[in-house]
Amino acid sequence: MQINIGSVLPGRAGGYVLRRALAPGVWLAGAPDGAQVALKLAAAPLFPPPGLRHTRIVAVLEAAPGFTVMEYMAGPALSALLQEGPLPAARAVAWMAQMLEGLEYAHGAGVVHRDIKPSNLLLDAGGALKISDFGLAGKAGAASAHGTPGYMAPEQMRGQADPRSDLFAAAVVLYQMLAGRRPFEGTPFQMMQQVLIGAPPPLPPALARFQAVIGRGLAKAPSGRFQHASEFLAALDTAA
Repeated sequence: MQINIGSVLPGRAGGYVLRRALAPGVWLAGAPDGAQVALKLAAAPLFPPPGLRHTRIVAVLEAAPGFTVMEYMAGPALSALLQEGPLPAARAVAWMAQMLEGLEYAHGAGVVHRDIKPSNLLLDAGGALKISDFGLAGKAGAASAHGTPGYMAPEQMRGQADPRSDLFAAAVVLYQMLAGRRPFEGTPFQMMQQVLIGAPPPLPPALARFQAVIGRGLAKAPSGRFQHASEFLAALDTAA
């Protein structure tokens, strides 16, 4: 069944046609020119505005009250692949590099994502990774303690976030890709406690070359982490 969203979104005449659900509140839709897009129903447009464009960021094509239209990603989310276990190191490094390229651009534009996690990292038809869902994004500084337990940096739990907070979450994702499990596990409260005072289990011996990169990426204090995504990427390239 196809639904013309002009009939369900007030103030939107004609336009996109919903074809099938991709995720809760997200639809594969047909644009007026026939192109396939992803359409997210939301009370307000997603951040960032359409002007934030990079090959490693899912493009926002249109933002309007009630919905946001985005580039359609034909591949799965990284979270779906991680359900099957760890990734080959070469693939993990390649996807991590693509994520860091996107973060370097976003941070350079003054945008902190604040919710980097596998379900917000999508693959296109060619297998390239892009960052999606900037719904919690904003500028560096005071922030509500919203995010995903186990990926939020210590300072983000305390109401502050800057680009280094995203790099902490990126290090969590790197660990998860390599080890096949998150470095911090348990209930949301237990994960938050581990982030604040605990240390993740070491990587398997065959992946020990990445241990220093992970350790720095997961430093409790922002000053102890990589200060820029490009610095993180350079260290990852050296380890690989």
